[in-house]
Amino acid sequence: MEKKSYKGLDLDVYEEVLDNGLRIYISPIPRHTIHARITTFFGGSTLEFKMDGEDKFTKVPSGVAHFLEHKMFEKKDGKDPLAVYENNGALGNAFTNEFMTAYHFTGAGHFLENLQTLLKCVHEPYFTDENVLKEKGIISQEKKQDLDNPFSIVYDRSLVNTFHNLDFKNTVLGSLEDINSITKEDLYNCYNTFYHPSNMILTISGDVDPKETIDFIKKFYEEYDFKKRPKVTVKRKDEPKTVVKKKDIIYMDNLSKEVLICYKVKKPSYIKDAYLNRIYFSFLLDLKFGAISPIVDVFMKDSNLISPVSSYLEPANDYYMVIFNATIKDNVDDFIDLIDKTINDNSYNEDNFNLIKKAILNSIILSTENATGICSMIANQVYFFGSPIYDMHEKLKELDYEVFKRSITDVDLSNRSVVILENEKLRG
Repeated sequence: MEKKSYKGLDLDVYEEVLDNGLRIYISPIPRHTIHARITTFFGGSTLEFKMDGEDKFTKVPSGVAHFLEHKMFEKKDGKDPLAVYENNGALGNAFTNEFMTAYHFTGAGHFLENLQTLLKCVHEPYFTDENVLKEKGIISQEKKQDLDNPFSIVYDRSLVNTFHNLDFKNTVLGSLEDINSITKEDLYNCYNTFYHPSNMILTISGDVDPKETIDFIKKFYEEYDFKKRPKVTVKRKDEPKTVVKKKDIIYMDNLSKEVLICYKVKKPSYIKDAYLNRIYFSFLLDLKFGAISPIVDVFMKDSNLISPVSSYLEPANDYYMVIFNATIKDNVDDFIDLIDKTINDNSYNEDNFNLIKKAILNSIILSTENATGICSMIANQVYFFGSPIYDMHEKLKELDYEVFKRSITDVDLSNRSVVILENEKLRG
């Protein structure tokens, strides 16, 4: 066990790597509540892969990672892990995104029992033809709800219209056809490939004793015989800078208009540090559309807007997706032009840059005040950057306005896809 610290944040992390490859990160903080999360680096954008020694890539249906997440809660002995957590006064859940699947619980008491339940949840699969068929109906209903949700409709279409080859174009849930095509064999194949401890990390934070916890985990794994996992290769796909389709209109029985604009941006090359690359790029969005930007007043006074304008920054391999979404009454082109003009405006304000920098530093400090935020931060940093960014606070303190301006000089915002959800009666 090795003790490390987030410099400037008064946050210690105890690291351990088990013989089976599981990486453990424990951060004790003086909070009664404990959060534990085990994450496998298998998400919705991983659809083609092969083990060392295999000639061909295996291709699985879209939505299989999410389907697998659901099925991990079904056990041969009939015990529901979520019910165990609840009986112990804890809350358990799981999620799947494009990059990973995570299982977690939060609670004050019965920590070791809950931890054992968490580990058993991810290491004791039980898939049958019957329970897979039953789950298809449950997840299909979840997907149908998305098909009635205006944001989900335009977001899903935007992915298809943005990416030529990357599997980010497929939704995490998959299509109804994908869901119904998933088999027990698909689930076991993906489980055996990606749910090996060497492809997982365990993060724990709260009122815990690191040594006692690691000793407990080591003892737990004595009952499991994990062979060394062969190297797994996820198929690398080249992706052109262009979008597939620049504009798309979907007609439905919808009174208002839903608009989603996605800028597909090649990651800038000036900043080599992957963490700082994303941080500096995020300033582009914060300066133009953040809480202190002039556009906020424009949006507030715009009677054409039904909902607030949401903006997101999402990574996708070598690209960033800069996404804007709003529900509007009319004048779609005016809204698109306003977003386009604002994001392409090359004038920036150093005072605002420093205000945002200060806000980021404050938010980082606040995120280390709760166990859930700490576990999430560590897991994301390990996935995206290979390890926790222990000098994160120092890096953020050194953010420089001139470096920011140089870092975005080669940003190309010309590749943009727009999806509009229109009322069926307006179809030409």
